[in-house]
Amino acid sequence: MKSTQSPKALQILASRNIAALIAVLGFSISTLFSQAPKQDSTCACEREFSVMTAKIEENYVGYFLTKDSIEAAYTARKRDFSARAQKTPLHDCTQLLQHFLRVFGDEHLFVVEYPKYSPQELAAFNAERNAKKLSAESLAHSTNSRLEGYWTDGTATYKIVPHSGTISLQERTKARLYEFVAVIVDAPDKTKIGEVKFAVSASQGKENLWEGTYWRNDYTPRYMGVSAYKDGALLSIWGGITWTRRSDDDFINKTPLTPPDEPTVSRINAETMLLTIPSFLIEKSRLDNVLQKNIEALKTASYLIIDIRGNTGGNGIYYDLLSAYYEKPAPAPRGWALASADNIAYFSKFTTFLGTDPYSPVVQAMKSANDRKSALVQGPAFLALTRNPIPTMLKKVVILTDRGNKSAAETFILHSKAVSSKVLIMGENTGGVVDYNNVNMIPLRCAEQGIMLGYPMYTLHESIPKNGYNGVGIAPDVRIDAAVKDKISFVTEYLQHKKE
Repeated sequence: MKSTQSPKALQILASRNIAALIAVLGFSISTLFSQAPKQDSTCACEREFSVMTAKIEENYVGYFLTKDSIEAAYTARKRDFSARAQKTPLHDCTQLLQHFLRVFGDEHLFVVEYPKYSPQELAAFNAERNAKKLSAESLAHSTNSRLEGYWTDGTATYKIVPHSGTISLQERTKARLYEFVAVIVDAPDKTKIGEVKFAVSASQGKENLWEGTYWRNDYTPRYMGVSAYKDGALLSIWGGITWTRRSDDDFINKTPLTPPDEPTVSRINAETMLLTIPSFLIEKSRLDNVLQKNIEALKTASYLIIDIRGNTGGNGIYYDLLSAYYEKPAPAPRGWALASADNIAYFSKFTTFLGTDPYSPVVQAMKSANDRKSALVQGPAFLALTRNPIPTMLKKVVILTDRGNKSAAETFILHSKAVSSKVLIMGENTGGVVDYNNVNMIPLRCAEQGIMLGYPMYTLHESIPKNGYNGVGIAPDVRIDAAVKDKISFVTEYLQHKKE
């Protein structure tokens, strides 16, 4: 089982902003410009689509491994979306490309956008937001949707409500009708109150996904998606953004805000501790500090519940936690990678040519396969995962899961199960985004819209796409029915019953 990020990988990630935007992926991310298509100012969605599909066919190991079984559907879909792209304005192109990629069922294959705007456009965005603020009196909500209600990012408070009007996006875009808007209702800067932070509608063909437009702090819009997890208590916004729900009373009484992604430790009873990790896209020191402050309580507990519901991934910051229940090394299966110019350039960024370097053999194998287009080679050979165990009194560790757990959250589960017989998974199936790992980012052709393609570099193990988790997720050892409202109490009672 591989580490989600090597120390060297962490050092040379090209852009923290890009890493945050695709945090749901949770694996090493590198921007590669040297092998990317030359960007220019001649922009059309049809050409972006053509460049994207060519890059997928050249570089994506998932396409290579599945093309025989999906070729007919892929070809038909490619023809259909190529025709659609001819009619799609550039500002809607990212969404069209993202929808096309659903044919692969791999959320580690995606597009994001970083549009470039002129000073005049930025000024227009700013003026429009100020002119179209929504008053608090107009923000009634029905609580009929998992989205509606009060939310916070730890700094500001937002209210998500149904919206029946249109929202203009200025200049490049047209007025749109959205189902829901998230409006700032409190913030340190009171002039922000009433501004719309995002506007979304339910996605066609994807459960628990709303798509639309997110406005950055400089008022520039980008295409985004949002999903609700942890029984509607956490909101995952594309871009590595997490919001947590606030009750009406919390908002009215001005209950102090806390960061939604902050790990916490609390005691449930004399024998049981609860560790909550909402995100792995935080600095490792934040998780380490929480663990260290509670180390004695964690070491003397008989039972530890690790609640990762809604954790969509991030980085491999959890290895020290494994030491608390480590029993045996976890083997590191070797997967497959695809030889191509882009992929050679990617892996070359990580090579050290030292004895334990897992990337140099991949680069050498790819270069020797250059005469064979898109040749399959073995991926990096990582060492087995080992830890120095910390003496504890733990008898059982329960990891509480839901469909929001993806990527690095899933490797945390796999690693935990591999290193310890004490680990029990309870909850529901995870999101299933772990069969293809370590994402490379390359820009497409149009500099103005700033669309980038992300694709994973190698498979989880050599049997993929068989015996994988994409699409189905990691099944829990003990399933908890969705109707159970207090899942922490359910787990606590389960542990108590098993003890008796």
